[in-house]
Amino acid sequence: MYNILSQVSYPVFLASVFLFFIIISIFTFMVGVGLAMRSSAVLHFYNFMNRGFSVRRLLRPLFKPHFVEPVLHRHLKWLGSIIMLGAATSIFILSDVDAVVFQPVYQGTFTNEAAEILAGYTKSFLLVGNGICVAVGLLALFFPHLLSKIEAYTDKWYTLRKQMRPLNQMHSEVDNWVLAHPTISGVTLSLLSLLVGVSMYVRL
Repeated sequence: MYNILSQVSYPVFLASVFLFFIIISIFTFMVGVGLAMRSSAVLHFYNFMNRGFSVRRLLRPLFKPHFVEPVLHRHLKWLGSIIMLGAATSIFILSDVDAVVFQPVYQGTFTNEAAEILAGYTKSFLLVGNGICVAVGLLALFFPHLLSKIEAYTDKWYTLRKQMRPLNQMHSEVDNWVLAHPTISGVTLSLLSLLVGVSMYVRL
């Protein structure tokens, strides 16, 4: 069944990609013709599309730390018991499960040998993860001060604002050159888009 779906979905995916590039090439061809003819509407549209819009304010709440530890520490015993019970139950269930049950997740994408290896890694990963959860539950129940020290160490806040600042800056050198030479840019863009559209249509 999986092979049938893969045989059907792959041609559909390729056709969708080709159709997407055909639509984009038609759009860029029209923009190129408008630039070559120095159309005022296209030039206004080009200036509008080259405006910089910052999403920093919209994404700012996502980059702020939200500490839930004070609320969780009020019910630390219950939280530790639930975590440890759930993790111990998962370990008990996984210990009787053969890694073969995870192979269908990887079959079709990987070879049978690779799927078997990845299935074993998946079971080991789940066992180790649940073992860590059991340890966290034990710390919450019997060693809350040690858990607080670990949380204080792991709750450090790191920001990527300085590293991502160059990505938020406008680089309009090419855009200014296009506006300074609209005829050459328009003819070049039209020819390239026509070439891409025809090649995609032939492959479709």
